[in-house]
Amino acid sequence: MKLHLKTFSLPECDTQTVYPYNTFAPKLLRKIEFAPITIFYGNNGSGKSTLLNVIARKLNVEMLDRGNDAESLQPFINTCNYEVSVPFNEHCDIPEYSRFIRSEEVMHGIVRTRRHNERVKQHIHKINPELYDRFFNNSESNAGYVWSHDRWIYNALAKFKELRSNGELAFDYFQDNIVENTLVLLDEPENSLSPKLQKELAKMIEDYVRFFNCQFIIATHSPFLLAIPHALIYDLDQTPSKVRAWDELENIKLYRELFQKK
Repeated sequence: MKLHLKTFSLPECDTQTVYPYNTFAPKLLRKIEFAPITIFYGNNGSGKSTLLNVIARKLNVEMLDRGNDAESLQPFINTCNYEVSVPFNEHCDIPEYSRFIRSEEVMHGIVRTRRHNERVKQHIHKINPELYDRFFNNSESNAGYVWSHDRWIYNALAKFKELRSNGELAFDYFQDNIVENTLVLLDEPENSLSPKLQKELAKMIEDYVRFFNCQFIIATHSPFLLAIPHALIYDLDQTPSKVRAWDELENIKLYRELFQKK
């Protein structure tokens, strides 16, 4: 596939003591090269989420959750540089609908879905108590076909997701918000996902790269995402930071030790 973002360069920050200069000074990450799937790995406080934040803001990637808006970020961002394969158009370097999706944004999306579903329930209970009782109080009928002459109710029930878990709603959120031919930044997308859904998310990311010309930059601890074949992994726990194989990472070694004890 064509890389939307080829490289990203950070300023030299060996003498600064303010955030985020002090976060990146030991990393010596002057120029980051990207693959179709690039992963920033590191323990809490390693700077992986901050790095995603800097890249997203420099590229003006759409983000629904603004996250860390520290005043010291903008001077740092102003001195960063990047290289794209081909500018998307004369006004934008990267494809339209590229996204930076934070784990907080996903949780906010889940909350919005549940609030919407509660409004649907209240509306149906008010105007059609019989249908409400049949759909919400009868376990045998609420999973099946429900007809209503009220088109609003019919559409609402067809999309009703309240009975799904947070993890299932989170997975739906990624499916609904990743568009083909875009650059996608994901900050710890494994939050709320079971191991099975993390594995499915890894497969989905591979498919979006292979079939839909997407490029992913991910900050994660998930062994399932770290194990994606051919992913380029930057270990931000190292000083200086360097590219490593997934089975060389500290947390993967901890998983291995845990299972060897059993």
